[in-house]
Amino acid sequence: MGDLRHNSFKTMMNDVVDFGSCCECGSCVAACPHNVIEMVEGKPKQTAKASAPSDFCGVSEGAGCDVCATVCPRLWPRETHLRQAVFSNDRKESWEGVFGVFRNIFVAKSKDPIISENGQDGGVVTALLDWAYETGNIDGAIVSAVGEDDQPCFPTPKVAKDKESIRNSSGSWYTYCPNNLALEQAAEEDLKSLGFVGVPCQITPLRKMEKMDPSFLVSEKKKPKIVGRQREFLRGMSDRVNFSIGLFCTEVFRPELMTEKIEKEMGIPLSDVKQFNVKGEVLIYKKNGDVATIPLAEAMEQYQRPECAHCGDFSAELADIACGGVGTERATIVVIRTEKGEKIWKQFEASGRVSVEPIEENKRAWNILYRLSKRQRARVPEGPERGGVQSHEEYDPWGDNDLIEKKLAAGKKSDEEKMACLDTAFAGEPRPSQSIEFIAGSPIPNDQPLSEDGKKKRPLPLPKELGGHSPLFDQGK
Repeated sequence: MGDLRHNSFKTMMNDVVDFGSCCECGSCVAACPHNVIEMVEGKPKQTAKASAPSDFCGVSEGAGCDVCATVCPRLWPRETHLRQAVFSNDRKESWEGVFGVFRNIFVAKSKDPIISENGQDGGVVTALLDWAYETGNIDGAIVSAVGEDDQPCFPTPKVAKDKESIRNSSGSWYTYCPNNLALEQAAEEDLKSLGFVGVPCQITPLRKMEKMDPSFLVSEKKKPKIVGRQREFLRGMSDRVNFSIGLFCTEVFRPELMTEKIEKEMGIPLSDVKQFNVKGEVLIYKKNGDVATIPLAEAMEQYQRPECAHCGDFSAELADIACGGVGTERATIVVIRTEKGEKIWKQFEASGRVSVEPIEENKRAWNILYRLSKRQRARVPEGPERGGVQSHEEYDPWGDNDLIEKKLAAGKKSDEEKMACLDTAFAGEPRPSQSIEFIAGSPIPNDQPLSEDGKKKRPLPLPKELGGHSPLFDQGK
């Protein structure tokens, strides 16, 4: 197949795990239809055959599968390559800049004093999930939280199925938590309408589960039953997600920041820590009300996870709604990216549980978002070709479908067998019949051209009437 068109298990293990860019999201494990891999010490490992090499999967090299590699966020297509597949006609109604495709950008905070106090930056994410559960928009939420059985300051993936669990998940701990693994539990419990909260490297595999063309599942050796099983693991979990909330993220820290720096060197028991935040420095909020700090430069130099340097997506560019607290004080920047996200937000805001401000009144937040997004996209090392960092090719599902049809035409399957396998792979989805048209979103107004020294000034924040306020602004609310 094409140079980038089909990623295999072997590719994933060599060009991601061994290369050092694996973000530890666990999506490959959750999506594996054949129980070949497990998470071992934070990384996916082939455990099906102890005597086999780490990059060997008998199914991949036999009948064919590679669902795991297809959803991996560190292989092509990356976030920028997936924009058309994810947003499609949304781009006609959207702006597009260095922090991705979006419809609206503004600042908000929860009106609930308890949620606002316990939340990370104004409690918007918790308040939105709380409302969505209460109104029946979701029957559960995928979150990270520190539970009774967890070590202090070390969250684990959770399926929150009641308001108390949702509220207890508020706040960020800045250690990595593989939220995608909780999709397995949600599937086992047959939850059908989830709110999914995750950092960018967890939103991307969720979108790949939803959008990658399933024709790659069809091969000369497979029967429809195997194709159907593999399709269920490719699509089944993302089909349960009603909407996604992406969290702004530059990096998270290695566990040693907690165990070595904070607990041992600073003498702060982790059980005494209530919350963390990063606002130019690492802020450690204690349960007794005191606040300790660590210089951010020191934390990044000594404790940043090296895997995070391979991520160029600061603002969760593929989420329905993206949220973060950069440049704000007890408030959240909200970026509405999709029509689905807009619909959910309008209902939420109309409930009266959140207050909003235009982004024009938060110029500092706009500038920091712009600067951090630009810096993060530029920092990613090139790496192996299949990592896709060097590629500018937009993902086109028709390309996969066309290649598969040509490959099947050269095989021995009858037309009836081919059609049965393809029908099973798509399960009622429309099959790509032609290449998708690349539709660029409108550039942000007032975007500045390059100056003589080659530098580009940041655009001014969007005015209210051009998307710089919540979606309800257009309705005079």
